[in-house]
Amino acid sequence: MLYQWEQFFWSFLVIGPFLMTYSWSLSFWVRLCAGFVALSQATSQALLSTGASGISDPANPFGHHSQTNIALCIGTGVSGAFFCALSESAGLLILQVWGIYCIYTWSVIKAENFLPPWSSGESQGVFESLTGNATWVIVLYSLCLLMFVLRTFGLQLRKVNHFLAAVSGACAGAHITIQVIYTLWSEDGMKGALVYGMLVTNRFQWCTRQTSCEVFFYTFCMLIYVSLITQHFVVSFDRLTRPVKPFEPSKFRHPSAVNPGHENGETEEKEKNDMWQCLRRGKRKDKNTWASNLATPCSAWIFLFLVVLLSCLATYVFSLFVFWADGTSTNFFVGLLYIVANAFCLWSIIEFFLTTVSFHAIRLILGMPRLPRKDFSRGLPSSARTVLSYCLLSRQQESSEECFKTACDAHLANLDSKNLITTAVVSVSSDLSVVRCEMDCRDRCRAKIVETLMDELKVLLQVFPQGFPMRTAEESLQMRRGTMHQTLETVSKGSTERVDYWLQTVDAAWVGARGDEESYRADLLQRVEDAAHHFIYLHRNCRILKKPGQYQDLMVLASTGMNEAFTYLREDYGQLGRPVGSACFGFANNVTKPQEMSPEDFAAATHALAGRGQEDITLLTGYGSNPDTRYHYTMVLDSDTVCPAKSIRKLLETAEHSANQSYGIINANLANDYSADDSCTMHMWRNALMEVSTVNLQRGQFWIFNRVGFYGKGLVRNDLYITRLIGRPGSVMEALPIDILSHDTVEAKLLQPAIDADVTLYEDVARNPISAMSQSTRWMLGEVRNCCYEKSGIYTPVVQGLTALYSLCTKWELPQQRFVRWREVPCATAAEYLSHTGFRLFHAGPGILLINLCSTVLAANHWALQLVILPLIGFSALLFTVLALFIIPKGFLILDTLPSLRLGRICLLSSKASKIGDGSFHNKEMADVPTSSFLMSKSNSDTESGASEPSRTETPSPQERLGRCSVLMRQLALSVIEIILSILLYSPELILGVLRMLRATWAQTTGSANWKPQDQVEREVETNLSLWYVFKQTWVVFMCGVAYLAYIIVCRVADPLVLLIVVPWILYPISTYVMCLRVPLSMKDGFLWTWVMEIKEAEKAIS
Repeated sequence: MLYQWEQFFWSFLVIGPFLMTYSWSLSFWVRLCAGFVALSQATSQALLSTGASGISDPANPFGHHSQTNIALCIGTGVSGAFFCALSESAGLLILQVWGIYCIYTWSVIKAENFLPPWSSGESQGVFESLTGNATWVIVLYSLCLLMFVLRTFGLQLRKVNHFLAAVSGACAGAHITIQVIYTLWSEDGMKGALVYGMLVTNRFQWCTRQTSCEVFFYTFCMLIYVSLITQHFVVSFDRLTRPVKPFEPSKFRHPSAVNPGHENGETEEKEKNDMWQCLRRGKRKDKNTWASNLATPCSAWIFLFLVVLLSCLATYVFSLFVFWADGTSTNFFVGLLYIVANAFCLWSIIEFFLTTVSFHAIRLILGMPRLPRKDFSRGLPSSARTVLSYCLLSRQQESSEECFKTACDAHLANLDSKNLITTAVVSVSSDLSVVRCEMDCRDRCRAKIVETLMDELKVLLQVFPQGFPMRTAEESLQMRRGTMHQTLETVSKGSTERVDYWLQTVDAAWVGARGDEESYRADLLQRVEDAAHHFIYLHRNCRILKKPGQYQDLMVLASTGMNEAFTYLREDYGQLGRPVGSACFGFANNVTKPQEMSPEDFAAATHALAGRGQEDITLLTGYGSNPDTRYHYTMVLDSDTVCPAKSIRKLLETAEHSANQSYGIINANLANDYSADDSCTMHMWRNALMEVSTVNLQRGQFWIFNRVGFYGKGLVRNDLYITRLIGRPGSVMEALPIDILSHDTVEAKLLQPAIDADVTLYEDVARNPISAMSQSTRWMLGEVRNCCYEKSGIYTPVVQGLTALYSLCTKWELPQQRFVRWREVPCATAAEYLSHTGFRLFHAGPGILLINLCSTVLAANHWALQLVILPLIGFSALLFTVLALFIIPKGFLILDTLPSLRLGRICLLSSKASKIGDGSFHNKEMADVPTSSFLMSKSNSDTESGASEPSRTETPSPQERLGRCSVLMRQLALSVIEIILSILLYSPELILGVLRMLRATWAQTTGSANWKPQDQVEREVETNLSLWYVFKQTWVVFMCGVAYLAYIIVCRVADPLVLLIVVPWILYPISTYVMCLRVPLSMKDGFLWTWVMEIKEAEKAIS
């Protein structure tokens, strides 16, 4: 048989020394190994103490219950690994208890003078077998449990925790190392199987010779001393590789406020980590934003416990599927891999299931409360000054023109009467022709802004030649808005987006003119010019840090007025860095000279560009250098992000509320406006179908974790971002590694993002599956690179080994390590868990493929894996569970017909309920006016402004409303269609996931990504679309399907569910070709297109 006890204990050759060396770190791998080995052996101890006495055959220790008991041991071990890996506190508790048990084991042997009884005697209870009723053991266990409770409630003593982990790990590592020595040395060990380990309960079997046991005992003691000494030196060496100062952000101080008479370090005011007060949201101190970021609410712990618990139950089930008993052909490690793969795949779907259930439960009980907000309908305060950062990297003039058009539209839609909102296109384009085009685009956009506002101003001056005073005391703001709306509507429909802007501008100009019509007109004309000049273009002199570097330099310039580089310098990063004090923005660098241009002409061209662009740098420098006029927020955007009218104002209303000061990022909903694109493809329509047939789980996620992820688009609080991720001259933070891709993962850990569900931004989606593969591969590379920053990352040893081998083969030298200031940043458990959401999703496809191969190939032929059930039934059980957990949440949509109790009014935010809501959907311009103001908390139930939420419309026109029942029925019908399409189209993801993983790993190994960018792929698909072109892009999936089908036919695998995987692989080129086609006009007249677009329009009503 292939399953032998040696397979389990050979792993101790690695685990034992590993724990003896690195247990102090409490890393992911330390907790994982400790959880598995400790819990599996504890289960063995419990089973042996309750009914396995009188064992006659050590090779079959559990007798006729061997199959069930071994499965329980392994299932418990995997479950323990999950819990310990998830929580550092749980991992330390298990490690401490395990270390105490090891000491207790050898103390019993020593007390019996190394001559234990020759039989186990009477059966003992589980507690008695683990403690022996020894007082000192019970006291130590109790102390461990007490420390675990204190850690759970926020009392974190990091140095004490690592010291306890080092001591406990030394004992545990020494004990399991002794077990390896025993199997090699002892005659009993080589003849008898000890799958349950060297325990107190079975000591009469392994401690059979006094001399041997005595040698083992003193070896155990010696190994503990060796381990402690080794860990001391390892810790000392590790400290040398870490930054001298710990990661302690300082509160933001404007450069003009720094006292020159003190040293920098003496004037810093650190952000405090008062975890004890920040455990629960209700006890959070509003000013203690750093402690709030490091806190994990109780709701998150409950949710994570349920996710792990259900995953562990699935682990037990699949453990019982594997045949472990004597005579099996199962290899221990292959069987363990099969169990872990099943549990991992079910983890994400269980998380999705519980999040959906939580969303509906919260909605029905609390009404899905919103974040509180202020009322800025009468204008923004100076503390809300914001710069919109459109980050651009273009190689073609067309892409630059599209970006400037999007930015110009956003600027016009979000104008502020006091010019507190500035729109900046921050470019790192290097081609001279493109840079020139971008500068011309700035001038054209400014001319468009002036032209648009002048057309509106001409009409306003005719209607309101002497301002727009209130005619009567009873005239409300809403009535004045209605009048202004009607006036602007005569100009154009888009002009109605600026009702509030013109209302405030006209009032301010008339008041400032003091009744003089000539001054009134001149003031309005000047305000139009100022609005245009707040649309600016900045060219960055380097590409360091890519997109985050663009808005980091912008943030520093707008907040402090500094245009000199002080982060990511050459003195730390070598040639990857930039010179200290070099200009961040300008045209001195990062502009490529065309081959046909002479150096003199090139210098003249860059000089001309610098002269034209200097006014934009001067504008931000002037505002940023003054602490009273500096910018407080940066709206981070991609080049294609659409910001609808008043979206920035709404985000600022939320950000400025005192109850939201701990949130460093305010996210908006991200959506795609498919109806606005005449060239919408079938792939885009399927994305729209998935969006309308699910609920907005991000809102439920925010309620559970008190934070959400960050996806590169949101309103960033400059104070918190600069102090936690950038730093200041002489005390830089540089929290982002210089070559990072998935920067939003680290930013989300440090800035506690929130979501404002009332605001929706629009972005472009991948137009076809081919470009979507390019996009997702880039995301996967970001996940792999993030893992490699951490020493305990899953990809770290693989990538480091491959990188060294590749460098030796290509350069005949070992690769040089790049300088990374912070490989790990402090964050809450909730933030750490959410940061790996994408990682889990990207590996779900390869995980399902692994399970399928284990079931249909290995288990079917008894190649190192044998199941107690038919192999195909095991895979079918997984598919059934996944589909059930995926389909059932769709049925929960019917719960949206039930009214909410709205208890959230009492404890939190507003009167709005769910994504569908407890009312009717209607046109997006219609206002869902709440019955009361947005509510804050029990201590303050009114908004700070004292006003109710502003209406989101001026003069709503009557529209045919779509009732919630109609929306629900359409959603349920579309859900069925979406499920069918998912079953048919998700199967290729099993192969694509593996390809994505391999390409990302190879790109990280070689240091270069050789796939084409997404926009380039989309242009190629548009130009070369044909079935042959698509086949050349998808042939790998097709060939895998053909090979798998041949195996099924040859081996006579009779399972229709396997065909659900194979057939989509073979048809993948055809399905991809269809997804690349544009939606035909005939389909747009049908119910499938109409229903999807009507529901998406209905969803806009709440934003």
